[in-house]
Amino acid sequence: MFATHPSLAYHFEPPTFSPGVPSRELRNRVTFLMHCRAAGLIPEVEWEAITRALAERRRRTGDDDDGGIVVVAPRKDSDIGVVAESKTTDDGGDYDDATHNGVVDPFRYVATETPIRPREDDAREGGFAEREEKKEKEEKKKEKKKKHWTEYETTSLVPISPHRRGSAEDVALPYSVEIWRKAKTLNRDRSVLACALAHLSAMRTLVGEGGVGEDGGGGALEDGGDDDDGGGGGGGFDFILEDNVRAFAGVVDDDDGVCPEEEGTTSSSGGGWSCECAGRIWDIIEASGEAPYDCHMRYYGWLGSLPNVAWMYNNHVPRSAFVDVAATRNDDDASSRECAVVFPLPTNEDFEVDSIVVATTSESKRGDAERAGRGGSSGDDDDGRYARASSSAPHFTTPGGTAAVWGAFAYTISPSAYRTLIDRLRNDVGALMWKGKRMRAYRAKPIDKILPRHVAATFGSKSVHVPNKVAFVRCPMLGSLLHQHWEAGFCSSTELQYHLSRGVKGANHPTSPNPVDGSDVWKHVWLAKEERQIVNHRIKTGQWVHNCDDEQMVKEDANCSKLLKAISLAVIVCVQSSLSVLAFSSNTPFHNRFERTNYEMMSSKGPDDGTNIDTERKRGKIGGVPIISRTISIDVKVPLELPGKKVYSDGHEIKSLDDIKRLDVTVWEMDKPSDLIQEWWSLDQSERNARVGDPFGVVMWPGSILAAKELMKLHHSAQFISPMVNATVLVLGAGTGVEAQTAALLGAKRVIATDINPLTLKLLEYGANNDLRIGNNFKCKYFDLFSDQSLPACDVLIAADVLYNPELAKQVGRRLHEAIVRSFDAGSSPTKVIITDSQQFHGTNFLEKVTELRELNAMFKESNFEQLRWETQKLESVQGSGVLIDEDQTYDVDARMISWGW
Repeated sequence: MFATHPSLAYHFEPPTFSPGVPSRELRNRVTFLMHCRAAGLIPEVEWEAITRALAERRRRTGDDDDGGIVVVAPRKDSDIGVVAESKTTDDGGDYDDATHNGVVDPFRYVATETPIRPREDDAREGGFAEREEKKEKEEKKKEKKKKHWTEYETTSLVPISPHRRGSAEDVALPYSVEIWRKAKTLNRDRSVLACALAHLSAMRTLVGEGGVGEDGGGGALEDGGDDDDGGGGGGGFDFILEDNVRAFAGVVDDDDGVCPEEEGTTSSSGGGWSCECAGRIWDIIEASGEAPYDCHMRYYGWLGSLPNVAWMYNNHVPRSAFVDVAATRNDDDASSRECAVVFPLPTNEDFEVDSIVVATTSESKRGDAERAGRGGSSGDDDDGRYARASSSAPHFTTPGGTAAVWGAFAYTISPSAYRTLIDRLRNDVGALMWKGKRMRAYRAKPIDKILPRHVAATFGSKSVHVPNKVAFVRCPMLGSLLHQHWEAGFCSSTELQYHLSRGVKGANHPTSPNPVDGSDVWKHVWLAKEERQIVNHRIKTGQWVHNCDDEQMVKEDANCSKLLKAISLAVIVCVQSSLSVLAFSSNTPFHNRFERTNYEMMSSKGPDDGTNIDTERKRGKIGGVPIISRTISIDVKVPLELPGKKVYSDGHEIKSLDDIKRLDVTVWEMDKPSDLIQEWWSLDQSERNARVGDPFGVVMWPGSILAAKELMKLHHSAQFISPMVNATVLVLGAGTGVEAQTAALLGAKRVIATDINPLTLKLLEYGANNDLRIGNNFKCKYFDLFSDQSLPACDVLIAADVLYNPELAKQVGRRLHEAIVRSFDAGSSPTKVIITDSQQFHGTNFLEKVTELRELNAMFKESNFEQLRWETQKLESVQGSGVLIDEDQTYDVDARMISWGW
């Protein structure tokens, strides 16, 4: 944006991009602590102890790469591990069994833990009075639940600041230990904490205290800002931007009417451009400088709910602006725009002036519970008056709430405000994360709440300056993972904000603004080509779509522009479809079907002959674990071969017809697996196998559906005998068994479904035994991909959605190479392969990572033989488990697949 647009490139220095914080890296102790250190949170004395432990591990293993550190907790009941008994090495140094064996405990020199073994009656002292029956029952439940747990007492090995805040138990812990213990339970809020850490790291750069971090970029005006007026600090930057912002673009000074966004318009010197964004920033700085109160935080872009935006422009700005709004008009030029004014951050008292009831703490918490599935964090989950809590498209009806201003995508902070903020966060983990009495896990506080609230509490609400004319807006329909349900609302708020900033009064209870009232804001901001297409689609249809919905945009645009033509075409198609159905039903050669032995396909929509699959979900239990059935319809289109020349009744030749083949497969899943999977995510890599194992095989994944569809297509496309007949099919990581059951139903001689999770194997066996169509050709087997055991002999190898990390992906690639080479060595037909991957995690493309497969593909290429390659296919309306939530989810997914050897 700053490099491609002439006006922005001329008036702004190139931005400095600081690295973001991937939320997945916060699951690992070492990388989590490194990001906290980059954000300036870890005390120096604790960081020295942590680096000493890490350096000792590298020195003993000869590993100088931080990425090679394996984080393993020595004891599964311990959060920080127990320091092993010290020994002496030949060089006189300390020897630790855990360190010597590749295990690193970053808290080794920070704190120790001592097991506590209380007497059986210790827990009963003073807590089981006869008159407190209710309390006695609760204590008995807790005692029964924890009777097998070992409790630990943590002793700090480093000094602890006397200014720490929190409970007595929390302040007794070193800061790094406390923040890790709480952060590892964040689950879905981990991305919110990652965003906050990225902003804190960027603030260090802004004020010149070292470090680079933030997922956006810091841009500087040509002459810089005022360091004493909330304009940054010694870092040489003026403000912080997230990478999701768009700037107001320049306009041409002369009257030739050419927009600088149009192709072919350039300016070598930049002197022909004026920059609206730069002008707005200078107006904001000047207005802030004229305010009677010092500025410690200044917004250059902000949003809010539609009612709150209207209330601020209609009520709060005229009443509370530091400079009279009417005085900002330029009397010498009636056509000139209004200059910007700044106003203080709205508070509860400002709402009460207009008799607006602010949500109480209990109401806010209740609202959070109602909106727990939204996954939002941008200042919106406390904003009261949420009318439809269960809706996927949130809607506010009245002003109020505890956060009138949303977003931290464009702002600056003074050095003094930054130092007080860091001082507070270093002494109070609760300022970053919180947990209610009945909550299982901690929740992270979003940065756009932490920052303005702290500045207002420390320096007063009038030290936070908010402009009525913003310089940056949020990108339309960004496709954010945190705020996906709020994207359309953000766009509507941007349009209303622009509309009201021009001095036009709005209703106190507005709905979405009309296209003529604010939607022209997108004409004044820099947008990428895809974003411009989204805006144009919105203007044509009145609907917002995400930037990934290209097909939907094309389809809806075509429907709007060619409505009459579409209606007439539909009539013609209906007539032709009726004729084709008549010809199909009356011409007996069309009914020819190739009957394949050992196979009969059942359909839930077939005749009522007692063999139909019941699609109603059923429940059961396996060893006390609740399970639930799920029926998946595997349907594919198969071209019909038309014997001889066939014609419609009007004489036109029938070129081809498609036949829909459908197979219903019923598998069994773990009912409500969210607790199990959330526990898995919260554990270190070393603790996962010991406590939980692999939890992902207890639910159905889209890759298994794609593999089943591919089997169906290959089966029905065969000209003679299906490749599944008399074949031995090996399924690696079979999970719930959609693809394994499909192979059995399509006539496989033998199906070997493997996995390493005992519960998954029981689900596989339970599903096969409850389907009367599956005989004794289905076998469940424990098989570890990383073991030395050879692959079972097979004609077909299937692995669906098992590439969950780079190491596992590489091992799947090696096993694939093993199966193919073994078939070549035996002189038999090559092993047929289907590999699917709907998650596409980074580093899991084993075709590039595994040397043996690269060499094999090179050999195939030289011999003009079919090569192993990925192909992408789209699965639409996949309904599966919510995984981290209890409800099912319906979604579209792009999955990649290798189908080779057929």
